[in-house]
Amino acid sequence: MLLILHCAMDLAGENQSKRRKCKLEEDQPKNWIHSLPHEIAIDILSRLPVTSLIKFRFVSRASQILTNDPPLVKLHLSRTAKDNPCFIFHSDYPIRNKIYFVELSDHDDQKEIVREIQTPFSASMPESIVVGSCNGLLCLSDDLLFNGSLYVYNPFTRKHKELPKSIKFEQQEVVFGFGFHPVTKEYKVVKIIYYGTAYNADNRPWRYSRVRNRDFLNSEVQILSLSSNTWRSIGEVPFQLERRSSEALVNGRLHWLTQWGKYHGVLGRVIVSFDLADEQFREVPRAGSGFLTTCYFYLGVLGGCLSALVPLSFRRLEIWVLKEYDMKESWIKEYNFDSYMPRVVHQDLHRQHGIWKDVINRKIVRILCVMKNGKILLEYTAGNLISYDPESKTFENLTFQGMPGNFFQTVVHFGSLNWIDIPPES
Repeated sequence: MLLILHCAMDLAGENQSKRRKCKLEEDQPKNWIHSLPHEIAIDILSRLPVTSLIKFRFVSRASQILTNDPPLVKLHLSRTAKDNPCFIFHSDYPIRNKIYFVELSDHDDQKEIVREIQTPFSASMPESIVVGSCNGLLCLSDDLLFNGSLYVYNPFTRKHKELPKSIKFEQQEVVFGFGFHPVTKEYKVVKIIYYGTAYNADNRPWRYSRVRNRDFLNSEVQILSLSSNTWRSIGEVPFQLERRSSEALVNGRLHWLTQWGKYHGVLGRVIVSFDLADEQFREVPRAGSGFLTTCYFYLGVLGGCLSALVPLSFRRLEIWVLKEYDMKESWIKEYNFDSYMPRVVHQDLHRQHGIWKDVINRKIVRILCVMKNGKILLEYTAGNLISYDPESKTFENLTFQGMPGNFFQTVVHFGSLNWIDIPPES
């Protein structure tokens, strides 16, 4: 009898516990997005900013599973890449290796707040450069190349991957590229190594000094596909490229400028492409206008097309756009406008040599992108963001609350949930 009584009490307690649990679940607000058909839920979520999606994924286990769904990741990236870039600011001064971002709204861009992004691997990479941004992923390299660290990083999901190190030469200069080919669906890192003998000012072989006279005439090209995670050599590069990371990724091809020299009997520069599919270097067809013979011009991407910004003088700028790839006749002078003298930025005379090195090597003005409102965003030296309105022919300084110091690199980035194992649609 006593045993029966205990069992009845246990059963009553269990039922009461279940009723309390059901009552709590009824009182809690339901996550309505999960009650929708899967396709509709994905369509709605794909229209949100990446920061909102990151917050949504922490709502519940079901939300986390939904935000990891490859169709959502691909659809969100495709929509973001059309109209909604954000900007990554990689700080040089006063604190190096800091990364910030700002998302732009359709209303008042300058009211947006710049926020810092934590890099989980900052201890192993105290100074870095942004090699490139592609499909929501950043490629970061050790700035000094003393240890050859290289990472691929999604700054919003914080997923990251350390790539294997590959240091063959004691004295070298490295030119990087990072991109994705829409046909092969592969992400690749390109490392163009110039090596040889470098000497200090007293004509002794260089080993550790950061200030040196260099004459690296030998080269080797190394490729790493992120799917294989192994470096392989494909031989030499037939060009002396400017010692900068690739300036434009168009049609699955990375682009660089050569150093000033004689090409085909004409003094000037050549635009060099590297096809990530067949891994071949090629010259990009020269424009009939001959702007390639000017001393300085800079590559960029406008509207998905290869472009070149040409400073004619301190007062004039031209922007040329290659409308049809591989057709030199399709180089069109899209914009021709007065240059702009940005506000004077106070320069601290006590900066480290590394900061001055970055400033000297930096471009006077860069093309960043065409905004959704049709304005062109430019970056001038010393951390000046300028928007140019082709309709009114006016310039405007862009400032955001919380921007880093005077010296930073601006990277046009498309915030996404993407990762290496989720190749986007072509």
